[in-house]
Amino acid sequence: MRVTKLVIGILMIVYSVWLFIQGLLGGFLGIIADKSMLAGILGILLCGLFMASGIVYISTENSDGLGGDIAGFVMMIVAGILGFLGGTYAGLIWTGILALIIGIGFFVWHLKIR
Repeated sequence: MRVTKLVIGILMIVYSVWLFIQGLLGGFLGIIADKSMLAGILGILLCGLFMASGIVYISTENSDGLGGDIAGFVMMIVAGILGFLGGTYAGLIWTGILALIIGIGFFVWHLKIR
């Protein structure tokens, strides 16, 4: 579980950079025509949540407690809800689904190990 948390945390941070660039260029600057400004704002919020969750997963990789997994679970649930709110843009829906899979997956996995 330790290595998995480390790898997923790093991938979440890298993906959050992609979400930031995509949200900034597509939503705020209007470069991509089919995205609204709301999708850009939600993309930036998802970027922050993915970045924070990635940092939490990396910093609590050696922890036996549930604190880091609960924090990641809550942030990923919020990210999932925000992803589904951006229903006009399919990329945000897939990001919301990914957030729910990561958050619920790590939480259930940690509960089963305990």
